[in-house]
Amino acid sequence: MNLKELIKILRNSNTAEEIDSHRDEIIQIIPRTKDMIGFDQQNLAHQYNLWEHCLWTVAGLPKDIDDDMVYLAALVHDIGKLECQTYDERDGKVHMHYYGHQKISYEIVRDKIIPYMLSIGENLTKNERDRLLFYVKYHDDHVSLRLKHLKRYLDMGISISQFQNIMKLQVADAKAHNPWPAILERIEICEKLSGEYVYELYKCIVWGRENN
Repeated sequence: MNLKELIKILRNSNTAEEIDSHRDEIIQIIPRTKDMIGFDQQNLAHQYNLWEHCLWTVAGLPKDIDDDMVYLAALVHDIGKLECQTYDERDGKVHMHYYGHQKISYEIVRDKIIPYMLSIGENLTKNERDRLLFYVKYHDDHVSLRLKHLKRYLDMGISISQFQNIMKLQVADAKAHNPWPAILERIEICEKLSGEYVYELYKCIVWGRENN
């Protein structure tokens, strides 16, 4: 399997089991994913181990996203959790935290995963690498329906389309959790921002700039 074939599988799979049936081939392209398999997150918001969670995140993405890198990012978005597990308890039960896992995931993808894929002949353009890293780095970014959050992304040079893509990734990620109230709220917000509502916010930003 090559990267193009992997992305086709990720894009077209409807369940984690479908993707997992290609486990050995995925590990050949991204060896570090092997460490996620069976990793118990021991977090009350999660019903899946780390590997399963990432696969369900991939499977939960819409099939028509205009950027293949979203699917690849979903596969490895939480890989940094392996290096930042912090012990805690809630109501007498183990409740691990993963502070800073977004940054560590970003660094692993940047420093380990991308260089390895390039070394085995996979073709990832500079633009594709940048988009992959963006989706991994901001997959857990807290947003609201306020203008300032969209404006922050636009000020980073992120397009409306990319912003919608990261919101779609956040929705799929959240749906691969237990349905806690805060998680359901996150889904509702990100679903709205991934659709037409974001253009209403954008109009407000443009109007504000024109009237400053």
